[in-house]
Amino acid sequence: MTTRQVANTVGVTQAAVVDAERNEAKGDITLTTLQRYAAALGCEVSYVLVPKRPLQQMVEERAEQVAREQVSRVRHSMALEDQPTSKRHMEREVAEIRKKLLEGKRSRLWR
Repeated sequence: MTTRQVANTVGVTQAAVVDAERNEAKGDITLTTLQRYAAALGCEVSYVLVPKRPLQQMVEERAEQVAREQVSRVRHSMALEDQPTSKRHMEREVAEIRKKLLEGKRSRLWR
């Protein structure tokens, strides 16, 4: 469609269409404007967030991070009390906590 045809369909001036296209190219167009144009053209606007990595991978990485933070705090406290833990023990604890986090409510991962 030409800008003139779009303007007639949407019910705006050709200059308004050109401005909207320019704003869209700069990333400055509003959702309201997009929705108005979409509706006039028999379309709908879909606003989505698309993850850069698989969601399962993101969840598993977050569970690992949370588990390591928890174990690290306990390990630090134990070291202060002259009760250090081995690296092997720490890794077992991380794996156990990670497993429990993944089996439970996922919302706990982002507290």
